Amino acid sequence: MVKYLYSNRLFIGILTGVILIGIGGIFYFKHLDNERTLEQERSLRINYQQWHLPDGAKARIGTGEIREMQYSPDGNLLAAMSDIGVWIFNGQTAAPQHLLAAHTGVINSISFSADSSTLAVGTGNGTVQFWDTSTGEHQKTFTRQEYRFGINKVFFMPDSRTVAVVSSRSTMLDLWDIVTGKRKNTPLAASENDPDADIRYIPDMYMNLEGYRNSFSSDGKTIVSYSGNKAFRFWDIATRKEIRTLLVESSGHMMSFSSDLRSLAIASYKKPLHLYDVNSGTQKETIRTDKHDYWFLVFSPDGNFLASYVDGAIRIWDVNTSKEKIKFKENKSDVKTVAFSPDNRTLASISFDHTLRYWDVDTGKVKKTLAGYGRLFKDVSLSADGEMLMTTVYDATTAHDSRYIRLWDSNTGQHEKTFIGHKKGVWKAVLNSDSSKLASYTYFENTIRLWDVSTGKLNELKGPRRNLTGIAFSRDGEVLASWGVAGNHRDIIQHWDVGTGRIQRTLQLNDQDRFRAPKDLYLDKNICAGVVKYLDPHLFVWNLVTGDYNITDIGYRDINVARFSTDGHLLAIVFGQRVIKERNIVLWDVETGKYIRTLKGHTDDVENIAFSTDSQTLASGSQDKTIRLWDIESDSSKVLTDPNWAENFRIYTGVASVLAFSPDGQTLASGMKLGDIHLWDTATGAIKKTFHGHSQRVSHLFFSTDGQTLISASDDGTMLIWNLTHP
Repeated sequence: MVKYLYSNRLFIGILTGVILIGIGGIFYFKHLDNERTLEQERSLRINYQQWHLPDGAKARIGTGEIREMQYSPDGNLLAAMSDIGVWIFNGQTAAPQHLLAAHTGVINSISFSADSSTLAVGTGNGTVQFWDTSTGEHQKTFTRQEYRFGINKVFFMPDSRTVAVVSSRSTMLDLWDIVTGKRKNTPLAASENDPDADIRYIPDMYMNLEGYRNSFSSDGKTIVSYSGNKAFRFWDIATRKEIRTLLVESSGHMMSFSSDLRSLAIASYKKPLHLYDVNSGTQKETIRTDKHDYWFLVFSPDGNFLASYVDGAIRIWDVNTSKEKIKFKENKSDVKTVAFSPDNRTLASISFDHTLRYWDVDTGKVKKTLAGYGRLFKDVSLSADGEMLMTTVYDATTAHDSRYIRLWDSNTGQHEKTFIGHKKGVWKAVLNSDSSKLASYTYFENTIRLWDVSTGKLNELKGPRRNLTGIAFSRDGEVLASWGVAGNHRDIIQHWDVGTGRIQRTLQLNDQDRFRAPKDLYLDKNICAGVVKYLDPHLFVWNLVTGDYNITDIGYRDINVARFSTDGHLLAIVFGQRVIKERNIVLWDVETGKYIRTLKGHTDDVENIAFSTDSQTLASGSQDKTIRLWDIESDSSKVLTDPNWAENFRIYTGVASVLAFSPDGQTLASGMKLGDIHLWDTATGAIKKTFHGHSQRVSHLFFSTDGQTLISASDDGTMLIWNLTHP
């Protein structure tokens, strides 16, 4: 009897386990199917990325990060502000229609005319542009001297002819007649014929629009400004008089007005959401949720509903009752922002998985999905043979990073392959020199994923017992180095044979020695060297022939920039105190660990450095608005600069964020913090060519092996492939 009961229990247990595994498998494969579907949709949309390429570019990878969205008044169009321009989507089908204001600078504000025929675009470089929404054609541009710090807000008045403009770092509001091209109802200028002349303010026309948060009423009669201290100031636009001041009890990092300025929502981290009645000046409702971590606050056009992303879902509340109307749960990643359609029946959302979704507000169901709009990379690297680009991306779909690793043709920008990495996301991925092997790891785990790129075959390598902290391929691509923390809490370095997946050698460091998060690494068949910032900065050198390792203390200051020379013989370091960089560059001999000399000449902080391919020249970019080419043997330097940089008031003008030498050393490419790319003749110091295409800091530059192509990556979320043979 006992045996019979035991058998039954065993059978039931096995059956239950099989059922649970089956259910889990269904959900797992459904998840993979969803990922593949989004990937397929993204691939289908890839051609839209090539719209309006900047001069000199032959391909673009990425669409730019979408930050805000707005429906046209007729509901037929959805405008999405991205880092490379304004994407216009069909309001019903989500199909892309146009890319407006491409590569004209960071876009701060957009506004549709009441008849939906025109879109006003306010940029960070101080222009207000007008675009035809049906044809995608540029109509006109307004600017003036006072806009030099950028446009804060643009707003189309109900007459579809007048546009209100609030400039950044300014206390003024302009009204432009877009038909005549003249400003109206503005402070008198020094000369009527010179709208850019210095302004002579008349006191009763002065509007103290402090701060950067401005909201217009939908009827175009009122503007509200916020400058802190829990005070909101309301202004009559026609008379430029202050109407009233609203004081609120709560303050927050996020706030939003309804379009009629009758309701105000204020949210703070880990605090309830407060709703205020503007007319009475009193708090009318408090919305409480579990986490109180609000990503945005967006009112519906009629002001009756408020949308936010909180507790892992899009939630819509009834403003009048503070009750939750509906919750959208199908997102696989966090949502950045949303926009209501004019009829309040559709909600558009953009997520960190780069997916645009149209939701039915009544049912909570997804009506349309469009994938592939957003930042396509966190890290980007080019294989040593110059044939393949590799990207990983942060998209908040996992606890850490995206699972996707993508490979691209470096000449055409075409997507080649996608590899799905660790469940917790890819912390770091590397491609070997001939693009035959791809490796990745995720933080707080000890498993390395090693793929054969051509066949897709996966080999999982078990690293140190506790966790990995980094991986890198040797220069010939035959060895994979990994480092991390062993079970005894000591740092450990392992070298793997890429062909067999077996460990070639292991080095476990002493208790007091560290090899974590190197600022730069050099690895070939004879030496493994790294400059390590952990605790006391030091140069670590492991002789792979003898098996010995040496550690040289290189000072007690922070290391801001460190680069090994191409041949691995020299190390250049820019020190600093915390985030403050130094003006000097220090050279060290890698083999002996001895200090060589200090390169002096810059008059401000050094931002970046790069060695030429023959290791004879070092380039450095500084906040002193110069680039220097240092001759390693003689210590002499050549100064590269543009005379216009010194006169330009914009911060970071003339500051290079990344530098790269062409294979023959005759050209230096400098990627600037404001997005431009300059090609310099290293012999004469003259600018040979300038590329305008990125709206934000250039983060990476790569030359092709033949020197005919340049690849740039930027904080604007895109990569551009430039044709250097084009006249």
